[in-house]
Amino acid sequence: MKQLKFFIDNRYSFFKTISVYLTYFSIGCVSALLGSSLLDLQILANTDFAKISLLVTFRSVGHVSGSLIAGIIGSKFKLSLVLAITNFFSGLFIGLVPFLVKFEYMSICILIAGINYGIADILSASSITIIWKDKCANFIQVLFLFGGIGALISPVITRPFLLPSNDEKTSFNMNSSMVNSIDVQSTFSKQNYESADVTVHYAFLICGLIGIIISIPFMYFYLNERKKSLEIQVKRNDQLANANPQQTNDLTWKSYIAVALVAIVGHSAYSLETVVNSLATSFSVKSDLHMDKKSGVLLATVFWSCFSFYRLIFIPLTFIISESKLLATSLTISLTGLLITVPWANNNEICIWIGFTLIGIGISPIFAASFGVLNSYIIITPRIVSIILSITLIGESIHPAIAAFLMTKKMIVFLYYLGALGISYILSLMILIVYCKKALEY
Repeated sequence: MKQLKFFIDNRYSFFKTISVYLTYFSIGCVSALLGSSLLDLQILANTDFAKISLLVTFRSVGHVSGSLIAGIIGSKFKLSLVLAITNFFSGLFIGLVPFLVKFEYMSICILIAGINYGIADILSASSITIIWKDKCANFIQVLFLFGGIGALISPVITRPFLLPSNDEKTSFNMNSSMVNSIDVQSTFSKQNYESADVTVHYAFLICGLIGIIISIPFMYFYLNERKKSLEIQVKRNDQLANANPQQTNDLTWKSYIAVALVAIVGHSAYSLETVVNSLATSFSVKSDLHMDKKSGVLLATVFWSCFSFYRLIFIPLTFIISESKLLATSLTISLTGLLITVPWANNNEICIWIGFTLIGIGISPIFAASFGVLNSYIIITPRIVSIILSITLIGESIHPAIAAFLMTKKMIVFLYYLGALGISYILSLMILIVYCKKALEY
């Protein structure tokens, strides 16, 4: 009954929150869309795999660039207006990609879409913290859950429109295409496919249409909030006056240290996820395990499934178990997974399956929970979110490249690289929790 009253009293906030979740779902869809469709885009652009794979780099550069300017834009304009614009243009330009068959035009569209997704990424998290304030921890967990679901569903949307290869009647995703780009190129060249055979346009149109549709409710929010701006400002002032007494708007050097720790947690955790997403299949095939490509792809899918859906268990548990105990459990699960994986997963298939499952479960709530810890002590503004996520997203471009280079020397380095990133986010979160209690508690 109390929950029903809470929902009714905050129905506008819930409606707005769902729209933010759908924005993150759209971001998750597109993050996986490009990787799974690269080979078909290669045929459309009539170029080699090395060149078409640069689209991933353009998307990453755009995403990071958007995240860097999001804090400035978010402080000068209404978040609802910015999210309406970014959803619309990201959907528009991602939908145009397969129709502009020249590589240069594809790159421009991917870059522009990436910038818009980067801005939306930052401002989505900012919106949740602004809407729910000290209650935002679980809502942020759900936000990242929607991103993970989008990444899982995107290959399902894309698969029916992809061209089959010679040896498999299913397409490779980004992970399997990175196993051996030369092999993949030859596989497709033997098929003698032409641009007229490609139907991946429909997958891009579906993902683009999702973004355009999501822009509509945000435009409604903006017009509604502009009409009632005075009333909302008064209400916001009252909420700030009654906010958690531990929170403060004054960012001291102690506060910036806490922000830096959250950024390190995010950077390490997100980098580990990206390295697994990009190179897990390559490792499983090329290491002493010698798994087949389908099993390698399934391994990455299991990791992402555990990563996405463990939150459905974690969030309800926060109502009956303290968050500190749940975080301690997640860190223990992560550490156990790392100890099983490093270095035993190099030649033991059981270890890699168990290890990746435990790492996926353990890492799932970590980044969002670090936001919740920080929000208990300071008010998280769009500028702070921009700083944190900009540092976090840098790992998407840097670490897979470094890990891939080291793997050419020795495959087992992949496991030690995961271990280093895992230990980094575990220690950083532990230090963050202790530091906030000692330095920021009033």
